[in-house]
Parts: sequence; C-alpha cells; structure tokens
Amino acid sequence: MLEENKTLVRRYYTEVTGDLSGIGQVVSDTFVDHHMPPDLPPGPAGVHRFFKDILGGIFSGMRIDIEFMIAEGDKVDCHFVVTFQHIGEFAGIMPRGNTVRLPAISTFRIDNAKLAEAWEIYDKDDMLQQMRA
Repeated sequence: MLEENKTLVRRYYTEVTGDLSGIGQVVSDTFVDHHMPPDLPPGPAGVHRFFKDILGGIFSGMRIDIEFMIAEGDKVDCHFVVTFQHIGEFAGIMPRGNTVRLPAISTFRIDNAKLAEAWEIYDKDDMLQQMRA
C-alpha cells in the first residue's frame, strides 16, 4: 500500500509537468492543494487551471526531480526540486528568462487510491530572488 501511494505521487508529478490528460485518474473530484489560490475549483479542474492557465504563462519547461519520498499511513511526503524558466510577469517581477531551481516538500493525503489533499513548503523568497537575478 505505501509503495502504491508513492507511485500515485510520482504519477501526479508526471501529469502536472505533462499535458494533464490523466489527472482525473490521480486526484479525487474533491482534491484540494492548499498552496493553490483558494478560488480554484476542487479536483482535476482546479489542478488543470493552476498548472495550465495560471502557471503556463509564467513558467516554462517545468521539470520535477524527486529526491526521496517517505510514506506512512495515508500520507506521502515528497522531497523534490522543481526547475523552470521564468517567462511571464509574476508578483510584479517582469520575466528575464531566468532558470529557477526551487527545492520543495509536498505532503499528500491519499483516500480511495487517489490524492485527496496536498500541502507544499518552499522558500518563496529564494524563488523571487532567482527571478530578479
């Protein structure tokens, strides 16, 4: 069960860095990622809107390299590095084409073999500094 939960998280990252065509098989209809804007709909529609409509015009070439995962019960912690190119205005910062490398940790809760919730920890100040460089 724990390895299946880790596999589900890996699939999530494959989907969000791809075309999102299989995201409905990965996240529940009520999925909420607590770091996304609160006005997004839950479930696959919210994930799609966040990664394609919002981030798609700001960040390009997103790649996620998983460093390691820890699974216990219905939770998976994933330590990873996301890399992307800054191509659109973000937080008042005009794009300079900078490549940003951002270590992060996500915690996912799994329910009925789908992701139900997610939380992220990352250094936003470091990300903004890399965009301004």
